[in-house]
Amino acid sequence: MFRGERATRGKRSAGAFSDFVCWIHRQARRIKRREIARAWQSQLARARGSEDGNAKRSRRLQFALCALLLVSPAGCQWAGQKMEVLEDHLVSSLLRESDRLHTEINQIIEEATTGDGGESRAAALLPEDVLLLDHARRIALVENPDIHAARARLAAAMAGVAEARSRFFPSLIATHTSTRTFHTPASRNRLNLALQPLQPVPTDTSTDNIVVTTVVNALRLPFFGGNAARGDSSPFSEHSSSLTLAWTVFDGFVRDNELLSSQHLQNASVMSAANVERVLIRAVDRAYYQVQLAREQLRVARADERFSRNQLRETQKLRDAQRATAADVGNFEVRLRRAQVNVTTAIGARDTGRVALAELMGVADVALPEGLALSPLADETEAIMTLPFVDDWIDDALENRPDIAELKHVVESRANGVRAAKGLYSPLVQVSGSWGFDRTSNVKYSVEDQSSAAGIEFQWDLFTGGARRARVLQAQSAWAEAAAHLKRLRLAVQSEVTTALIELKKAQEQIRLQRKNLETAGENRRVIEEAYRAGKETLTRLNEAQRDFVAADADLAFARIRLRQAWSALYAAAGAYRDNMNGGAEQAGEGNGTGESGGGG
Repeated sequence: MFRGERATRGKRSAGAFSDFVCWIHRQARRIKRREIARAWQSQLARARGSEDGNAKRSRRLQFALCALLLVSPAGCQWAGQKMEVLEDHLVSSLLRESDRLHTEINQIIEEATTGDGGESRAAALLPEDVLLLDHARRIALVENPDIHAARARLAAAMAGVAEARSRFFPSLIATHTSTRTFHTPASRNRLNLALQPLQPVPTDTSTDNIVVTTVVNALRLPFFGGNAARGDSSPFSEHSSSLTLAWTVFDGFVRDNELLSSQHLQNASVMSAANVERVLIRAVDRAYYQVQLAREQLRVARADERFSRNQLRETQKLRDAQRATAADVGNFEVRLRRAQVNVTTAIGARDTGRVALAELMGVADVALPEGLALSPLADETEAIMTLPFVDDWIDDALENRPDIAELKHVVESRANGVRAAKGLYSPLVQVSGSWGFDRTSNVKYSVEDQSSAAGIEFQWDLFTGGARRARVLQAQSAWAEAAAHLKRLRLAVQSEVTTALIELKKAQEQIRLQRKNLETAGENRRVIEEAYRAGKETLTRLNEAQRDFVAADADLAFARIRLRQAWSALYAAAGAYRDNMNGGAEQAGEGNGTGESGGGG
C-alpha cells in the first residue's frame, strides 16, 4: 500500500493543478453572454471614472483567468470559445458598421469620378417651369460637392472608431520563413573543421586555359585571408511556420480613452456635416434672393423705360405743336437711355445670381435652363412682419447650432486624449501564444516538428526622459485650445443672432415706410404729369417726381428682399435651418405663381 502511494504521489501532485483549472473552467462556463459584453462595457465606465467594486472584482478575475490560461491547454480551448462569444457581440457589429462605411465611401467615389452622371441627375431634379426656394435647397443638399466632402469626412471618422475598437481584440499573425544557408562561418562548426583538414585548391597550371573547376574553387575561397581556415560550405535549408496570438490585457485604459476620443470625433463629424448643410442653405438663400432682387430691379428699370419712352413721345408731339423745345426732347432721350442702362445692369445681376445658384445646386455647366423661372415675391404676411423675442432665439442658437455641438465633441475628445496620455504612466500587460512547425531541408512537416509556446509580458516604463510628461502637456494644451475656441464661438453666435434680429427689425420698419413712400411718390408723379401736359408744371418738376417714384419703388423691393434675407440669416444663426426648410416664417414670403419666363427670373 505504501509503495503504491509512492508510485501515485507524483500523479496526484501533477493532477492537482489540472483539477483546479477544470474547476475554473466550470465556473467560467456559467458566465452569460451579456456578462461578457458587460465586461467590455465596464472598461468604458472605468475610463469615465465610474468604476465600482463589481468591475474591479471582474477585472481581477480576468487577470487570474489569463494567468491560468497560459499554462493550461484546456484553457486555450475555453479562451477560443469565449472569443467566439466576443465575436457575436462586437465583431458582428463592427462588420455591419464596416459595410455601411464601404457603401458610403463607394457612393461618394462614384459620384466624384462620374461627373456626367451626377450632373445629369441634378438636371433631372429641376422642375420644368418654376423653381421654388425650398426645391433649390433640397437639390443643393443632394448634389453640392461640399455635402459629398462632409460625408467622406464622416466616413473617415467612422473608420477611426472602428480602428480604435479593433485594439480591444487580439492579433493573430501567420508567419512563414524559409532560409537557405550556403556558407557557415568556421567558428560555428569547429568539430567539423577539425575532423576535415584543409584541402588545397586545385588549379590548372599545365595550360594557359582556366578550367571550370578552377573558377568553382576560386569562388569557395574566403574574401580575405588567402589560405586561411575556411568555414563549412555545405548548404542547408531551414523552414518555419507559425501562428502567433497576442492580446493586450491592460494598458492603463489608453485604448478606452482613444476609443471614446474617436467616438467624439465621429459625433463632431456628424455635427460638421450638419453645419455644412446650414451654411449651404444660407448660401442658396442668398443667391436665390439675389436673383429675385435683380428681377425686381429689372421690373423697376423697365417701368422707368416705358415711362421715359411715353414722355419722349408726348414731348415730341408738344414740340411739333411748338409747345416744347428741343432741350425737352433731349431730356427724355437721356432719361430713356439711362433706364435702358439700368435694364442691362439688372439683367446682368440676374444672370450672375442664376449662375451662383446653379453652382450651389450642382447643375451641369453652372447654368439653369432658360425657361426655368424663380417664384415671384408674395405679399408680406403678419408672421414675417412680427419681430421675435431676442432671448428665445439666443437660447435656441446656443442649444441647436451644429458648429457649437461639433466643438463640444472636440473638447470631449481632447479631454479623453489627456486621459489617454496619462495612461502611459501605467504598466502594460500582454499575453501571447504561438503554435507552429520548424524543420530543416524541406517543408514536409510532421508531428515531430511541432512547437508551441505561451507567455505573459509585463512592461512598465519607469523613466522616459520626460516624454510622457510632454505628451500629457501637449494633450492638455490641445484641450485648452479647443475649450477657448468653444467659448469664442458661443460669443460669436450670440452676436450673430443679435445682429440678425437688428437687421430683421430694420427691414420690417423700412418696408412699412417704403410702402407709404411709394404710394405718395406715385400719386405725386400722377398729379405733376397731368399738370405738365397741361403746361402748368415744368419739366424739372416732372423729372424730380419720376426720380422719386423710381427710387421709392427700388427701395421697397430692396427692403422686401432684405426682410427675407434677415429671416434666413436668423434661422441660420440660430441653427434652425431645418425649421426654415419645413415652412418657417420667412417661407410665407415666397409666391407660388410663375415668374418671368425665358430666364427672366
